[in-house]
Amino acid sequence: MSEENEREPVTTARQAGRVIRIALITALLLNTAGVVRAGLGMAPGPTRDLLLDIARPLDSIAGALDLNRPRTSLDAMLGHRDGLTDDGHRTRLEQDADRQQPVAEPPPSGTPSAPTVPEGPGGPAAAPVPAGDPEPRLAPVGAAVRHATAADPLRVLVTGDSLSDFDGQQLARLVASEHLPAKVRVQARNGTGLTQPSVFDWSDEAAQDAVAFDPDVVVMVLGANDGWPLRGADVGSNAWDEEYSRRVEAVTRDFIAGDPQRRVYWVGPPVPRSAPWIHIFARINDAVRAAVPNVPGLRYVDVAGPTSDHGRYTDYLTDAAGNRILARQHDGIHFSFPGSVFPARIILASLLGEYTLG
Repeated sequence: MSEENEREPVTTARQAGRVIRIALITALLLNTAGVVRAGLGMAPGPTRDLLLDIARPLDSIAGALDLNRPRTSLDAMLGHRDGLTDDGHRTRLEQDADRQQPVAEPPPSGTPSAPTVPEGPGGPAAAPVPAGDPEPRLAPVGAAVRHATAADPLRVLVTGDSLSDFDGQQLARLVASEHLPAKVRVQARNGTGLTQPSVFDWSDEAAQDAVAFDPDVVVMVLGANDGWPLRGADVGSNAWDEEYSRRVEAVTRDFIAGDPQRRVYWVGPPVPRSAPWIHIFARINDAVRAAVPNVPGLRYVDVAGPTSDHGRYTDYLTDAAGNRILARQHDGIHFSFPGSVFPARIILASLLGEYTLG
């Protein structure tokens, strides 16, 4: 083989590498919003911070140069939305939140009780009540909304951030194992929340999902990505709590519009491992609970208390049979797939408090 022929593959490989690098850079610039969204869905830490520090300036540049237009057009064709209004400034969620009435001051957090979790659907008991909390976490309910049968099963949509994925799958498994007349659809929107509607607008999504799926019940698992300021108000301030509650109200009303019998069961985030998020998640849970009296059809489901160790983070939970289950993932926020059965059972018990299945 001649020297020229020996060098040819090397030259071709270099050219291929150059093409690949150009393609990757081009793909990044055409989908910077997706990179930002992926970063928002990551666990808090240096990697997440670094990715967002790089992606956000690139997203601003791509927006100024209109490089996101192909992806935006494709998203529109596929029915996806980035949450921006027509004027490019205020989102539907922000506008809907402005129409909500001011909410009452969220009650102080109590110390959660021992992490006992209902092992089977068995009955309509609500999640355990934290010590010092005078009322159950679920809003008071009356008679069953309706009686679901095999011929007319309960339509359940489980949606929200990435925590909704395993919770929904485990809820579907529980329903199937108990032969309950319900159809569970899971649609997780990873990296989403209420504090970044310009990235993903849940008011817009809720309105679309209500029409597309016509669920009897929406199980909304949300809050793990909501550590951002709201209209200049920092996390931990009363203004932040009130705005978050208004956004919960707005999204709930978008879900139940057109069907007064529809219920939204809002599942707050669990107790996390990292100290900064412990306080943020507690405020989120209180803000959701504060919104419940203002929206007929909104129910709050507490998984933080019953999946913690007396209010403290724990990797392991014990089921009714005495088995210790590794319930959390390494990031200290998400449940493992086996561990997701614990919040799923709490959700199912909450549903059985208002619906007759079978």
